[in-house]
Amino acid sequence: MASRSSTTGRVRLLALGAAALLGASAAAGTASGVSPSATPPADAAGVTETDTRIVTDAPPQPAAVDEQMVRSVAHRVLEEQGQPAHLTDVDLVARDVLAGGPVEAKEVDELTRQTLLGNGPGAPDAVGEPAPSRCPPTAQACVDVDGKRAWMVDDGEITYGPVPVTTGMPGYETARGAHRILRHVRHDHSRVFDSPMPYSTYFTVDGMAFHQGRLDEPSHGCVHLGQQAAAHFFEQLRVGDEIVTF
Repeated sequence: MASRSSTTGRVRLLALGAAALLGASAAAGTASGVSPSATPPADAAGVTETDTRIVTDAPPQPAAVDEQMVRSVAHRVLEEQGQPAHLTDVDLVARDVLAGGPVEAKEVDELTRQTLLGNGPGAPDAVGEPAPSRCPPTAQACVDVDGKRAWMVDDGEITYGPVPVTTGMPGYETARGAHRILRHVRHDHSRVFDSPMPYSTYFTVDGMAFHQGRLDEPSHGCVHLGQQAAAHFFEQLRVGDEIVTF
């Protein structure tokens, strides 16, 4: 059995050896330029603690869309389409684009194009051909309500058209039959429906008219035309002229 003094001596030797090893390790770290104190502490799972702060940029603020921006876009679109800008009331276009509330800059081009929908030339491709059989020779203009087309005619012959139109929605059907042109209002506005009516050419006493309007949705009884067609009907139809809707 070993004596207590010999056991104590062995413990001291082991402690001295461990201290020597730790000293050598520290010296090696210093020689390599790495300070032992520079090593981040590890948690109980052995994961080194690091700075986990995340720097984020503030979200970009959308550009403000106002009437001036919409008017500028409308002029550009009309120029692309080869349309004379002076025939379109871009103030009313801007009003319609912004009527639904704030608009983001990325949406303004598409919304303006939708608002101007139908402002093309209308492709009058049947000039000189006979008018539809339901369009009498006494009429100066005819509208096919179901077919969504309109023409200007003279003595039973097409002089302009057909051009695309939209007519009254259910509950607001466009009156069918023979009518007379009553009056013209270049820049009109519906108080009842709070809607612009450029190039209004009225043909009923209760307010139905040809006018520039969207061709992707029905009306409240009026005949919507594209911009050029609306301008043409406005300029060519005279008070008292007969128009027929069928």
